[in-house]
Amino acid sequence: MTRRLALLAVLLLGCDGAFAPAPDATPMPPSGITGTVILGPTCATGSEPGAHDPVPCLTPYAAQLVVLDSDNVVVARVSSGIDGNFRVDVPPGEYVVAPQGGDPFPIAQPVNVLVTVGEYVEIQLNYDTGIR
Repeated sequence: MTRRLALLAVLLLGCDGAFAPAPDATPMPPSGITGTVILGPTCATGSEPGAHDPVPCLTPYAAQLVVLDSDNVVVARVSSGIDGNFRVDVPPGEYVVAPQGGDPFPIAQPVNVLVTVGEYVEIQLNYDTGIR
């Protein structure tokens, strides 16, 4: 038994602390931006069926989005799926999600986002088709 303990001590001492935890070993929990992209209106005002629907003439939209940091530097590019949903991991900080638009439509306004540690901020981007 003493021989095994001595061997273990030699092995551990010979590793120069390789088994010691690093001082900054705590990983930061994931954070980012998640959301939905909506396109509308997709039919002329007053002519849509079911005019009593709460959100008539809107549809999910597959869009290209650019995420800019507070220095206006591109930190990520993300595409929403055909269901309009997207998710992008970014560290905590202030961002602008800049929708990439058509010429001249569809078009959407940028959205300011504040991402905090360990959280995903949920946003909605609304692309305007120009149909009236």
